[in-house]
Amino acid sequence: MQLHRTVREIADVIGRDRALFLVGQLPRCYSGIQGKKSWRAILYVPKSLKPNHPLVRILGWQDAEKLVRAFGGEILQPANCADIYRRFRDSSICRMAGAGMKAACIASVMEVSERHVKNVLRERPQEETATPRPDTARHRSTGVSHGMAA
Repeated sequence: MQLHRTVREIADVIGRDRALFLVGQLPRCYSGIQGKKSWRAILYVPKSLKPNHPLVRILGWQDAEKLVRAFGGEILQPANCADIYRRFRDSSICRMAGAGMKAACIASVMEVSERHVKNVLRERPQEETATPRPDTARHRSTGVSHGMAA
Protein backbone atom coordinates (compact mmCIF):
# COMPACT_ATOMS: atom_id res chain seq x y z
CA MET A 1 0.00 0.00 0.00
CA GLN A 2 1.23 3.45 -0.90
CA LEU A 3 2.30 5.66 2.00
CA HIS A 4 0.88 9.12 2.42
CA ARG A 5 3.28 11.82 1.19
CA THR A 6 3.97 13.07 4.73
CA VAL A 7 5.03 9.60 5.89
CA ARG A 8 6.91 8.87 2.67
CA GLU A 9 9.19 11.86 3.40
CA ILE A 10 10.14 10.24 6.71
CA ALA A 11 10.42 6.79 5.10
CA ASP A 12 12.88 8.20 2.56
CA VAL A 13 15.16 9.04 5.49
CA ILE A 14 14.77 6.05 7.88
CA GLY A 15 12.96 3.40 5.83
CA ARG A 16 9.32 2.36 5.49
CA ASP A 17 9.14 -0.02 8.47
CA ARG A 18 10.86 2.41 10.83
CA ALA A 19 8.65 5.29 9.62
CA LEU A 20 5.48 3.28 10.23
CA PHE A 21 6.77 2.24 13.65
CA LEU A 22 7.53 5.88 14.52
CA VAL A 23 4.10 7.09 13.39
CA GLY A 24 2.50 4.37 15.50
CA GLN A 25 4.37 5.60 18.59
CA LEU A 26 3.55 9.29 18.22
CA PRO A 27 0.95 10.96 20.43
CA ARG A 28 -2.27 11.92 18.66
CA CYS A 29 -4.14 15.18 18.81
CA TYR A 30 -7.65 15.86 17.60
CA SER A 31 -7.80 18.21 14.65
CA GLY A 32 -10.78 19.91 13.03
CA ILE A 33 -8.82 21.41 10.12
CA GLN A 34 -10.73 22.38 6.94
CA GLY A 35 -14.02 20.98 8.16
CA LYS A 36 -12.57 17.49 8.63
CA LYS A 37 -12.39 15.97 12.08
CA SER A 38 -9.49 13.58 12.51
CA TRP A 39 -6.72 12.40 14.77
CA ARG A 40 -3.31 13.64 13.70
CA ALA A 41 0.18 12.77 14.76
CA ILE A 42 2.57 15.62 15.48
CA LEU A 43 6.34 15.32 15.65
CA TYR A 44 8.83 18.04 16.53
CA VAL A 45 12.30 17.13 15.33
CA PRO A 46 14.90 19.02 17.37
CA LYS A 47 18.01 20.61 15.85
CA SER A 48 20.20 18.48 18.12
CA LEU A 49 19.67 15.32 20.15
CA LYS A 50 20.26 14.36 23.73
CA PRO A 51 20.50 10.67 24.72
CA ASN A 52 17.20 10.79 26.63
CA HIS A 53 15.16 12.43 23.84
CA PRO A 54 11.92 10.57 22.95
CA LEU A 55 13.05 10.10 19.34
CA VAL A 56 16.13 8.27 20.60
CA ARG A 57 14.00 6.09 22.88
CA ILE A 58 11.60 5.25 20.01
CA LEU A 59 14.04 4.82 17.12
CA GLY A 60 17.49 4.53 18.55
CA TRP A 61 20.33 7.01 18.15
CA GLN A 62 21.18 6.30 14.52
CA ASP A 63 17.68 6.74 13.03
CA ALA A 64 16.90 9.68 15.32
CA GLU A 65 20.07 11.39 14.13
CA LYS A 66 19.05 10.82 10.51
CA LEU A 67 15.77 12.60 11.21
CA VAL A 68 17.60 15.49 12.87
CA ARG A 69 19.84 15.90 9.81
CA ALA A 70 16.86 15.83 7.45
CA PHE A 71 14.20 17.71 9.46
CA GLY A 72 15.96 19.41 12.39
CA GLY A 73 13.90 22.27 13.82
CA GLU A 74 10.72 21.31 11.94
CA ILE A 75 7.30 20.28 13.17
CA LEU A 76 6.07 17.35 11.10
CA GLN A 77 2.47 16.22 10.89
CA PRO A 78 2.65 12.75 9.34
CA ALA A 79 -0.54 10.94 8.41
CA ASN A 80 -1.60 8.51 11.12
CA CYS A 81 -1.54 5.52 8.70
CA ALA A 82 -4.67 4.10 10.29
CA ASP A 83 -5.67 2.39 7.03
CA ILE A 84 -2.34 0.55 6.86
CA TYR A 85 -2.61 -0.47 10.51
CA ARG A 86 -6.19 -1.72 10.05
CA ARG A 87 -5.13 -3.95 7.15
CA PHE A 88 -2.21 -5.32 9.17
CA ARG A 89 -4.40 -5.90 12.25
CA ASP A 90 -7.17 -7.64 10.33
CA SER A 91 -4.81 -9.86 8.33
CA SER A 92 -3.03 -10.76 11.60
CA ILE A 93 -6.38 -11.73 13.10
CA CYS A 94 -7.04 -14.02 10.13
CA ARG A 95 -3.59 -15.60 10.37
CA MET A 96 -3.99 -16.27 14.10
CA ALA A 97 -7.43 -17.78 13.58
CA GLY A 98 -6.02 -19.92 10.77
CA ALA A 99 -3.38 -21.16 13.19
CA GLY A 100 -6.14 -22.30 15.54
CA MET A 101 -6.19 -19.51 18.13
CA LYS A 102 -9.53 -18.85 19.82
CA ALA A 103 -11.28 -15.51 19.25
CA ALA A 104 -10.90 -14.48 22.91
CA CYS A 105 -7.14 -15.05 22.80
CA ILE A 106 -6.78 -13.16 19.50
CA ALA A 107 -8.80 -10.26 20.92
CA SER A 108 -6.50 -10.09 23.92
CA VAL A 109 -3.32 -10.15 21.83
CA MET A 110 -4.57 -7.59 19.28
CA GLU A 111 -6.23 -5.39 21.93
CA VAL A 112 -9.64 -5.45 20.25
CA SER A 113 -12.98 -6.87 21.30
CA GLU A 114 -13.89 -10.48 20.71
CA ARG A 115 -16.82 -9.18 18.67
CA HIS A 116 -14.40 -7.32 16.38
CA VAL A 117 -12.40 -10.52 15.84
CA LYS A 118 -15.57 -12.41 14.90
CA ASN A 119 -16.66 -9.61 12.55
CA VAL A 120 -13.28 -9.62 10.78
CA LEU A 121 -13.38 -13.38 10.38
CA ARG A 122 -16.92 -13.19 9.00
CA GLU A 123 -16.04 -10.42 6.50
CA ARG A 124 -12.79 -11.91 5.19
CA PRO A 125 -12.75 -14.67 2.56
CA GLN A 126 -12.63 -18.16 4.09
CA GLU A 127 -9.35 -19.15 2.46
CA GLU A 128 -7.48 -16.53 4.54
CA THR A 129 -8.50 -18.18 7.80
CA ALA A 130 -8.78 -21.78 6.69
CA THR A 131 -6.32 -24.37 7.90
CA PRO A 132 -5.23 -27.12 5.48
CA ARG A 133 -7.96 -29.70 4.96
CA PRO A 134 -7.15 -33.19 6.23
CA ASP A 135 -7.98 -34.80 2.85
CA THR A 136 -5.20 -32.83 1.14
CA ALA A 137 -2.64 -33.11 3.92
CA ARG A 138 0.53 -35.10 3.30
CA HIS A 139 1.37 -38.00 5.55
CA ARG A 140 4.38 -36.91 7.62
CA SER A 141 6.39 -40.10 7.42
CA THR A 142 5.85 -41.00 3.75
CA GLY A 143 5.14 -37.66 2.10
CA VAL A 144 2.23 -39.33 0.29
CA SER A 145 -0.90 -37.27 -0.24
CA HIS A 146 -4.10 -38.71 1.17
CA GLY A 147 -6.30 -36.56 -1.06
CA MET A 148 -8.01 -37.65 -4.23
CA ALA A 149 -5.85 -37.65 -7.35
CA ALA A 150 -6.76 -35.15 -10.01
